[in-house]
Parts: sequence; structure tokens; C-alpha cells
Amino acid sequence: MKIEELILNDNYALPLWEKRGLNPSPASVIKKLESVTVNFLKTLKLISEDSKLDESSKLDKVQKLVDQLPWDDFDTEEKAFLADVIAPAIESMGYNPWLII
Repeated sequence: MKIEELILNDNYALPLWEKRGLNPSPASVIKKLESVTVNFLKTLKLISEDSKLDESSKLDKVQKLVDQLPWDDFDTEEKAFLADVIAPAIESMGYNPWLII
């Protein structure tokens, strides 16, 4: 499952910053990005596996989960990086992440 794979990944490894043409953010910011991402993904996984929720309810919960991310704690490049990391997980649930993020 894509969500599980992303939970296990080092989503903000230094080579990935370079691949994006960016200088890595400070270690404390990278640690926060990783923590925020893993917590988001674990909650997203619970939503996706909740058989009591219909698709509309799941979509609503995913939207709220995205809205609760601490976007204001990150600069523009960090926000874009975070969005790019979580997008495949949202897409794996059958939603267009760019309509949600």
C-alpha cells in the first residue's frame, strides 16, 4: 500500500532536496516535516481502512486532515515538498490530491 510505503520512507533525505534544486532546510525543520508527514500518513491510513465510513465521509475527513497540517510553519519550498510527499498517499485512496491540498 502506498501510504505504508511512504510512512517507512525517508521522505526528506538530503539527496531529495538536491533533486528538487533546493538547499536542504535546517535539520530541525526536516525533522518536523518528517514528523508531520508520518503523523498525517498514519491518520490517513486509519481513515482509508475505516469500513464504517462512506466515500463522502472519507473525503471530508481527508480534507480536514490536510487543513490541519501546520502549513504556516513552513516556507514556500517546504510546503511544496510536503504537498508532493503526501499527494501520492491521497491519490492512492482514489482522490485528486490537488483538489484537496
